[in-house]
Amino acid sequence: MAVVAPFRALRYDTARVQNLTRVVTPPYDVISPREQDDFYRAHPQNIIRIELNRPSDRETPQDNCYTRAAGHLRDWMAMGVLARDQDPAFYLSETTYQDPDGNLRTRHGFFTALKVEDYASGVVLPHEKTFTGHKEDRLKLTMATGANVSPIFALFPDDENLVWRTLAAARPEKPLADFVDPFGLPQRLYAISDPAACRAVTEQMADKVIFIADGHHRYETALNYRNHMRAQHPDRGDSASFNYVLTYLCSMNDPGLTVFPCHRVLPRRDGFDVRDFLPMAAPYFTWSEIPAGPDRAAAKLRLQQELAEAGQKRPSFGLVAQDSDRFYVLSLKEGVRSGGLMDVDEPELKDLDVVVLTDVVLDKILGLDNQARDQLHTIKYASRLEEVVDEVLGGQARLAFLLNPTRVDQVQAVAEAGLIMPRKSTYFYPKVLTGLVLHLMDPAEDIPGCPQ
Repeated sequence: MAVVAPFRALRYDTARVQNLTRVVTPPYDVISPREQDDFYRAHPQNIIRIELNRPSDRETPQDNCYTRAAGHLRDWMAMGVLARDQDPAFYLSETTYQDPDGNLRTRHGFFTALKVEDYASGVVLPHEKTFTGHKEDRLKLTMATGANVSPIFALFPDDENLVWRTLAAARPEKPLADFVDPFGLPQRLYAISDPAACRAVTEQMADKVIFIADGHHRYETALNYRNHMRAQHPDRGDSASFNYVLTYLCSMNDPGLTVFPCHRVLPRRDGFDVRDFLPMAAPYFTWSEIPAGPDRAAAKLRLQQELAEAGQKRPSFGLVAQDSDRFYVLSLKEGVRSGGLMDVDEPELKDLDVVVLTDVVLDKILGLDNQARDQLHTIKYASRLEEVVDEVLGGQARLAFLLNPTRVDQVQAVAEAGLIMPRKSTYFYPKVLTGLVLHLMDPAEDIPGCPQ
């Protein structure tokens, strides 16, 4: 069963930090070096100094980005910049944003302490592969700070959105926070500490399966941290705080849930030539061509439209390359999936655009096996088609493959089948902010549970 618990969050004291816009960030793995610098400049207590501390020229075991992050956490707590809530609560979150069609939408979710479960239990299910380097980095940070700084983003089935309605009914009139984040998105946060509502939510969530949407590295880090702490503190029971991880939960049926595409950019694929690639792709794909100019904006729009149309019929993806004045939309030929030309046999996987791209193009044609794809410098991931195209045509990358977004029902089907998609198969938008709430994991402290 899924165990969710209210907890005493560590938060910015808005009496001391009145403008939360200046101190919150997105998760570490989508922050560019330029954005990291911007966040450093935004405020001396910006969460970036804990979430993604800048390495110095001379890192040592005693003085490094992780020890400095832990030092900032201790100092800000001592100063009262970060303060612990007195009462345990679920933290209701509302984020308003513009979807790809230009419509304003609001995503509803809540922050909770989620009990960490092994994948084999079937309670918490992944859908993506992870990067080794990211997990090593996040474990070092967690070990140094004893805290979950950035939440996992997870989904759960709730056809009637009963959990949200229960929380919303107990929502106080005044939010804890009501501000516009660094990306211009309105954010509201409420503490739900009503005993009856908290008990109802824990009961409603008990039979749910939790699907990790974003934060696989953080969840696997939580597993490793829990196992380490259990070995260090064998006398502590299941309620010990290190058995739980900070999680943002959202219903799969929330009307504000949106998935963006996650395109693949290859910065340094030396020797790639479209004239060589297309004959190698011909046994697997048909394609259409779109002239790239002179009206670049119109060409990008046409590329986006043709890719979406092609994806409704067959697994498809786009290609943009430095050495070509054309864009391409490639679609899998009939019979490839059933003709033994792919290494993937599972029906939940072989119809996915991202799986076809990975199995046929990256692995078979370009020779980028799993080990090569695990290297952080091999492939860059981005969600905005316009920016990806400009990056390639501007000479900052050699080529890029463009994808349609993976659907939520596809994520659920893959996870329920016990299967794994390639890394970065989804991009849930907006990202859940880092710095709204933190979860401290004092080994001597238990998760308090619902108020009485």
